[in-house]
Amino acid sequence: MAFHRLTLLACALGLGAAIGAHANGDDTHARPPAEVAGLWCGDGLLHEFSLRLNQREEQVEGELLRKGRSRSIEGRIEGQVLRTQSTKVGALVLEKQGDELRVTGGDGPIALARGTSFRRSEAATCTG
Repeated sequence: MAFHRLTLLACALGLGAAIGAHANGDDTHARPPAEVAGLWCGDGLLHEFSLRLNQREEQVEGELLRKGRSRSIEGRIEGQVLRTQSTKVGALVLEKQGDELRVTGGDGPIALARGTSFRRSEAATCTG
């Protein structure tokens, strides 16, 4: 009987550890990367910007466009979060929330857009 209780306790602790690892983001079966390829149009303070992205699994590359000027960007997406490399105007951290890419962080002047977002567009260009 004591052996049976010990076995149940070990199973419960093992399951608890697995649940704890998952809750802490230590899950070895991470969520697949969000689909972010396409055209995204800036909203609010970003209304003059558009973001055109290409995606290959976790790798993302594209252009940040504003008033005919273009800046190449590269980044990596993990789950719903896209992190771009740092450029002379900074880096961005964007979180996909439905049909929005919300600026949640970054550094440099471009990070001042925290809280604003880009919206997915089915059109060929953004108007703004």
